[in-house]
Amino acid sequence: MSYLSHDGKAYEIVGDDALPQLPSPVIVTDKRGRSKWTVSIPPGLDFPLQPEEYSNICAQSTDMAQHVSELKSHGSGHHHAGHQGYYHVDPNFMDVAEAESHGMLPGISDSQPHRALDALSGKDDGLDSMGEDLETMRNGKKKSVCHRSLTYVMQTSDAGFGKTLMGLWMAYGLAKKERRAFFVDDTDWAYGKYTTYFRPPPSPSCLPAPKTQILPCPHHARHLLVSAATTSWTFGHAFNEYFEDGHKTGVLRQEPIFSLLRQGYEALFELADDDAKYVNQRVEEINRAVHAKGGLTVGIHVRHGDRHPFEFQYQGSYIPLEKYGDAARALISATSTEKSTAHTPGSDNASETASKLILASDDPDVYTSAELSHASRAQSQLMLASKSTLDAAAGTKAGHKPVDDNVGWEGGFFKDVFWGLGQPGPPHLLRKRREEGNGTHNSTELALQLRELVGRSYLLDVAVLGQSDRVVCGVSSVACRLLAVMMGWEKAVVKGGWKNVDGQWDWKGIIW
Repeated sequence: MSYLSHDGKAYEIVGDDALPQLPSPVIVTDKRGRSKWTVSIPPGLDFPLQPEEYSNICAQSTDMAQHVSELKSHGSGHHHAGHQGYYHVDPNFMDVAEAESHGMLPGISDSQPHRALDALSGKDDGLDSMGEDLETMRNGKKKSVCHRSLTYVMQTSDAGFGKTLMGLWMAYGLAKKERRAFFVDDTDWAYGKYTTYFRPPPSPSCLPAPKTQILPCPHHARHLLVSAATTSWTFGHAFNEYFEDGHKTGVLRQEPIFSLLRQGYEALFELADDDAKYVNQRVEEINRAVHAKGGLTVGIHVRHGDRHPFEFQYQGSYIPLEKYGDAARALISATSTEKSTAHTPGSDNASETASKLILASDDPDVYTSAELSHASRAQSQLMLASKSTLDAAAGTKAGHKPVDDNVGWEGGFFKDVFWGLGQPGPPHLLRKRREEGNGTHNSTELALQLRELVGRSYLLDVAVLGQSDRVVCGVSSVACRLLAVMMGWEKAVVKGGWKNVDGQWDWKGIIW
């Protein structure tokens, strides 16, 4: 039977005893002759699958669930194809582990205990939580597979760091809410290894499931996979309908979603040792100079590059820099007025004078702009430089490379510039090309080194800004929304310490 799926693609449901060679939902029959559906992932495929394979599974699962329901209700008049809630449990779905135990799906044999784990970690020197599990198995210690789990796959075609960080935090919060063990997979992450940037995530006390049992859909699967490719299913309309607080209005409806992100931030945002040490020193340095005199630190984040504002009049350009400066000064003035009213007249001037603007931007020219030139850089450890700056620096060194080879960040962060660093393309596409015999490992190491510097620079910026007393930014930028989470709900939203200059929009979590 041919049909057009919810995702607009054409698929076919075929009655066949042989399992499909590609990952897809299938219909099985239990011992009582009842039709059920499950998801077949051939054991020989690598983990993780390609992003489009995960999105296809989710799209087809929606259609398969409806198809099986119609089959079972044929002639009974009991079928209802209405809207399903976020935690709807499909009675016609059979979890993969159950299907494998009944011999309906092949799965991974008990004689291959490491295969699924190696596939999950991607490599023996993967994340510590997974590496520890492998070591436990090798030492013969008995550690059972988690009853329920959520694996966040850091696999995306998006060049930016922020969306992955947002998804990571949200997935962790969701895992804790649903009492699932939490795992991270960095096999195909464009920025390399998770532990290059962060301390290892909390290690579960159980083992990850075999790779054939880890599914992106349905949501009530025992072992759930979340990635950028599944965002519209895991964090889509049904998610928002369930988690938004319907008893409140405006941005206050977002508090439960904000709380999920905040859980992820508190548990996972621990920078690797050297970067963490630098951030602590830098924040202490800034605060010592400002707070002792009664001033405020106001972080300003300016995103340019290929991220344009939501506000209609600026969608083809960028928000004027004076809007950031004006908003920052308004925050300082408002706080100074509160202080002078509560204490002694005249103290507001001293507070305003002692306050400092802390600036971070993907556009090197913002730092030297007339509007924000008086602001201090958030950090000077790692910075994106313009080509003119790189050329000038290269000209002062003996034996420098030709300046035509220098790649600068004029105008900010652009995805094409990022993918062009040493080796073009996301890792999952390179892996796919290698599997097809069309790929090469040339320049991969150089590309990774350059991407790591870009990623660390981004994290240092947001880590410093996130500890400011106030923050000014544009909500269209993911970093802006992350900064609110780092500040906390009370400080950022309730007390208004987080100020958006991109139109009249309030804080929002994942925008897909």
